[in-house]
Amino acid sequence: MSILNNRVVVVTGASSGIGKACAIGFVAKGARVVLAARRTERLADLVAEIEANGGEALAVATDVTDEAAVANLFAEAVARFGTVDVLINNAGIAENTPVDQTSLDHWNQVIGTNLTSAFLCAKHAWPIFKAGGHGRIVNVGSISAKVPRSECPSYTASKFGLSGLTHALALDGRDHNIAVSIFHPGIVATEIMPGSVKLPENFAATPEEAAGIIIHMCDMPDHLNFYEALMVQNKLPFLGRG
Repeated sequence: MSILNNRVVVVTGASSGIGKACAIGFVAKGARVVLAARRTERLADLVAEIEANGGEALAVATDVTDEAAVANLFAEAVARFGTVDVLINNAGIAENTPVDQTSLDHWNQVIGTNLTSAFLCAKHAWPIFKAGGHGRIVNVGSISAKVPRSECPSYTASKFGLSGLTHALALDGRDHNIAVSIFHPGIVATEIMPGSVKLPENFAATPEEAAGIIIHMCDMPDHLNFYEALMVQNKLPFLGRG
């Protein structure tokens, strides 16, 4: 039996893509899921799908850049299920904007959604994890935290920052049996990656393939941490040198 059976998993950015695939995959392992996103209709449809298949799910409309909304997310999760065991920080923006065309508002939006949201969710999950004696966080990073694409400084900075936050929280979580890790996906065919759905089927990964890795990172004893994972296409020019 999976250690995830009957555990409570909060997934941000759950209305589509990797987040939706995570929600369905965790339920298949016996977990109960709390789904956070801004698109309430999609969340309601996903809850209905999960419940129709015998699972348990709670949808909480959440702007993960708003601390009051994040606090409410975890309060709702505890009110419904009694605790939270796992947090998947998946909410994010993928974008390409050259530095000289990046407004301060745009920069703040990307950093807020991709990095600050993970900090806020970790902050409000932390006391619940400490009270429960264990916890696990997987932050969804990017291959761009290893090798950036050109002309996307905001996105690159947000994902490098998320990697740093993961390092810090993994260290701070040791004394509380809280494992914090990061998953760096390569190219995944989702709505937030413009053009990715047009790539050959044998190149881009599916959301389900990415979610499978995240779930595997969580499906282990509490004293172990699958600290970092990188999924990269074989044909992507990531490795090697000229």
